[in-house]
Amino acid sequence: MSRTACLRKTILVACTLAILPWALFAQEHSAEEKTPAAVAPAVSAVPGQSDTLLRAVFPGHKSWGRVEKGTRLEGRISLPLYAGEEMVAPADSVVRITVSSVEKVREPLGFWRKSGRAIVRAFNPLETNHPAEYRVELSAADLLTPAGEVRPLDVRVLRASSGVMVQPKSESLKSAGAERGKSKAGNILLMSLSREASSSVAAGHGLAPVNTAAEQRSGRAYMLTGLRASTNHQGDTFRAQLAEPVRIGGRVFAPGTLVEGTVVRRVPPRMLSRAGRLYLRVDRIVSESGEPLRVGGSLSAAEADAQSRFALDEEGTLHGRKPGMLNGLVDIGYAYFVGKVSDDIAETPIRAIGAAMSDAAVASAARYVGLGASLVFLITRHGRDVYMPKYSLIEIDFGRVNETAAAAKVD
Repeated sequence: MSRTACLRKTILVACTLAILPWALFAQEHSAEEKTPAAVAPAVSAVPGQSDTLLRAVFPGHKSWGRVEKGTRLEGRISLPLYAGEEMVAPADSVVRITVSSVEKVREPLGFWRKSGRAIVRAFNPLETNHPAEYRVELSAADLLTPAGEVRPLDVRVLRASSGVMVQPKSESLKSAGAERGKSKAGNILLMSLSREASSSVAAGHGLAPVNTAAEQRSGRAYMLTGLRASTNHQGDTFRAQLAEPVRIGGRVFAPGTLVEGTVVRRVPPRMLSRAGRLYLRVDRIVSESGEPLRVGGSLSAAEADAQSRFALDEEGTLHGRKPGMLNGLVDIGYAYFVGKVSDDIAETPIRAIGAAMSDAAVASAARYVGLGASLVFLITRHGRDVYMPKYSLIEIDFGRVNETAAAAKVD
């Protein structure tokens, strides 16, 4: 066998070892793409249309996984609590909870998928973000009304997370509703409260009227469908639920009204550390009675996990964050390590195959193998993903309403 053929085989073996993490990621990514399709009917249901959703923020950066049983926490609701179209409690009202149990939600993965995911995370933590999710049970929850009364709440926790609201950086295109200052990361609980329970909370004191006389261009809603740039596709549909009453096209839509939209553009994380992108369009508002109202809306703000934040541009497109200087240095360090290991490993088979080669020739060939492995490692680095979990909070700029549909409804 010629020296050139031996060198080619050695380089091929070293490059194969270098791209092993990328191949494992591709296998895991293919398996993840099948999962949303299997659960699509479940997430497209309307689980909370008959309930009132209560979002509470608890200060501090302590993870939910470190909260012990019996812990009492005090936070504030970030959005007003409504009973129909009437306000029960304003934003920043105090809510107190007692935690009965906290359990980390674990995916049902096999041994090989767990091993593959561990290798992928070790070599490239930016490829796919899997934020930790927890299942929190409460033994007690109370709401302090503006009148100073303590009202017990019979709630069910839907989502426990640590999130932050992301808004476009440009000041010129921010909607009036989005100008609330910078959002700080905090522990968030999204709880479900039946409408009968919210009505009982409202009993005994007057409800604050909600001003819906003026036309509104923006409104906040909770996502009922989880979306990810690496697994969703163009044309996929999603649903959200209004978190507050809005008046659009001459009609008033109460909290809990469904909002439907479409994934217009989707770019998965790619090699060379290029991040994923996700552009969502809100198509219509579906009221409980009556025909849907068509709108042309886009996102003006979105809730992101504190550990896997994304960016939002002026057009409403969600972008995964850039790797940054620190992650770039880490990748270079990994590349050097892979190249050094490949260099050392390649010397033995090269020396065995090319027995007539001198020590200098063997070292030179092994050095080229290590350099090739380093380059392959750097090229195959994927960027950050864009992940919007179920029940995350979004703010919608409804844009222009379909004038024909609006006029028909007014008549």
